Amino acid sequence: MTLSTSTLSTASDPLPIGEYVTDATRHTSYIIAAFDEGSHTNSRSRTYEAIVSDGSARLLLHEGLAPLDLAGAITLSEQLQQKPIPHVARLLPMFEMGWFDRVVRYYVPEVVAPDLMSVAWLNQQSKRQWEAWFEQLVEGLNALHQCGVALGLADDDTVLRHIGVNANGAHWRNLGTLVLLEDEPEAAYADVRALCSALAHTRLVEAQSHVRYAMRRAADPRERISAAMLLGRLQRAQADAAPRGDNLEAELGHATSAGMVRAENEDNVCAIEITPGPSDDDKPQRRPILLAVADGMGGVEAGEVASEIAIRTLVEAAQQFFASGKTHSSAEINAWVLHTVKDINDRIVAEGSRRGNQMGSTLAFALVVDDKAYLGNVGDSRIYLWRSQEDGPLVRLSKDHSLVQSLVDAGILRDEDRYTHPERSLIYRSLGDPKTGVSDAHEPVPLQPGDWLIVCSDGLWEMVRDEAMRDVLTFSSNAQIACDRLVDLANANGGEDNIAVAIGRFL
Repeated sequence: MTLSTSTLSTASDPLPIGEYVTDATRHTSYIIAAFDEGSHTNSRSRTYEAIVSDGSARLLLHEGLAPLDLAGAITLSEQLQQKPIPHVARLLPMFEMGWFDRVVRYYVPEVVAPDLMSVAWLNQQSKRQWEAWFEQLVEGLNALHQCGVALGLADDDTVLRHIGVNANGAHWRNLGTLVLLEDEPEAAYADVRALCSALAHTRLVEAQSHVRYAMRRAADPRERISAAMLLGRLQRAQADAAPRGDNLEAELGHATSAGMVRAENEDNVCAIEITPGPSDDDKPQRRPILLAVADGMGGVEAGEVASEIAIRTLVEAAQQFFASGKTHSSAEINAWVLHTVKDINDRIVAEGSRRGNQMGSTLAFALVVDDKAYLGNVGDSRIYLWRSQEDGPLVRLSKDHSLVQSLVDAGILRDEDRYTHPERSLIYRSLGDPKTGVSDAHEPVPLQPGDWLIVCSDGLWEMVRDEAMRDVLTFSSNAQIACDRLVDLANANGGEDNIAVAIGRFL
């Protein structure tokens, strides 16, 4: 018997067990192995299980299902004519078979037999293998969602029915029932939650920390983490862990906003690579990186000018410092940091005196030379380090020069109460003050692949707490996306002040 669009002179009885069915267009034969008949949305439904004649796969042939019931499957089948989907069992197109005066439509999803998927065999596989399978399944989910359909996963049982594992890896199978995301957009997030929940008690409990953390977050019913976000997190962490040479590579981003309350933006920010001058031996040199944020104070005119002077002077000083091409020692760079902050302060004081008004600015910056970060800060703009490979908390590298920080240090105020203290904006050290415009002395911070440096104004860290900031970094595929998301989140949380952030992600 041939499945085609032509009319066949065959009785409208079910296909017999053992019958050969041929797809004439693909020159493939199937053997009918099982049959089930029931009702489906007021229409007769026959489902056949067929085996490809060479034994390579099993198929489910669905007869008589209303088009609405197969909307997701049909949508996906049409798209698969254009390109295959990774880690998803192949879907064959619908067939039509003539039965005298009517045409029966068959939708045929392939079911790849999980020959290796026994409990004993699965338990013998390494945690690295499980991590690879997990990423493959997330990649397959993402591809399905990009096609506009979801699996409709709801619990552990439905997840396991749809997962197959063989020598080629993990894949999604049994795709006879799919959900159109156009009708149920939340189904995509439900797929991700169900997958992470179902695999939480496998050998993935021994997986690397970034995998466990990503799974735990995505399984949380309060979260709306897409397969694309989860896949980006897994792939980025894998790239960070890959062995590299001695040279750190950097990916930079920066963003700023006036916020939701203030009309003008007095913050300034930069995230740049500095081109050094030619060296004596003409060898190519790694470019130093400068991440900096300045938060102006003293009114719109004065604050904006002060922060602009701070960033411009800092950039010019760094360019001049490295223009000779000379290799500088750590002691020389630390001395440059302190001298440059003093010079910036003197310039802001002089400009304020010339204008006849008091202007000021905070300043926080990280100068990355080779694999070390040299820090400078005045005021309450902050510098953070996040080691993505360890999946620990954000580590604050700078110390706020503020009243509330002094109260926290003295044990008078709890750290979490700084965000609501009435004097939280009062700082005792700033650029533009002849007496206090000096930076703390910092030890250089060694960097390694997978590290993120974050420099930001109080308009960000007051609106986005450290844990939420880390969550944004976790699910951002690059530094610029992280900056944009952090600014958006700060505004969504109220945007009570100007916001500025510069980020370097080191590879």
